[in-house]
Amino acid sequence: MPETFRNWIKKDRATANISNIVASVSALLIVATGLAKYASQRKKEKSYKSYINSLESQVDKLSIVSLLRSDPMFEEVKSSYDHIEPERRSHHFTAGTLQGKGKLAIRPILFFSKEKMELVVISHVGSDMCGHSGIVHGGMISTLMDELFARTAIPFLPDRNGATAYLHVNFRKPLGANQFIVGKSKVTKLEGRKGFVEGTLETLGGQTVADGNALFISIKKLDVQK
Repeated sequence: MPETFRNWIKKDRATANISNIVASVSALLIVATGLAKYASQRKKEKSYKSYINSLESQVDKLSIVSLLRSDPMFEEVKSSYDHIEPERRSHHFTAGTLQGKGKLAIRPILFFSKEKMELVVISHVGSDMCGHSGIVHGGMISTLMDELFARTAIPFLPDRNGATAYLHVNFRKPLGANQFIVGKSKVTKLEGRKGFVEGTLETLGGQTVADGNALFISIKKLDVQK
């Protein structure tokens, strides 16, 4: 075999070995990267579950929760979005978009009095709901008020459905983020398909950060503008 040909074979084998080594290292790097991402994701999930468990434990120990649970005039109602299909829930503002760590991480606790036509809602507002640094955005407060009023009025409307006709919110004090808040509302008047509501949003210490009123109307069909 000519020397030149023999050298070419040796060089080709060396190149092949290097290629195999590079391929093996690349494969190991891909596996290592995948494992690192998996470990990171698991760590985030564990951290999130720990965060949720901590908030749920805290809310159960709040004095207002204990007080309302012992009040025979109020019934604790489970806040659930389970009636919304999973594929639609991800596009739902309060059931999907606003759910998560730093947002509305846990479902609110509701206490409803049918006889008094009143509702008390205890929620937690996270640190990612701000406008000014550390202060909950006014739009978020308006959303919380709208949800509060809707949950109060709609049970008394025909067919138990309704939409906001108007919402008036007065901002009284800045609300710091990452704390529990208390919404209190009551139906002030029922008029056919209309339900009038008023209420407040307060800190656990009793400071009113917003108050307002709203009108909800029972609807048969939504005229969606496109």
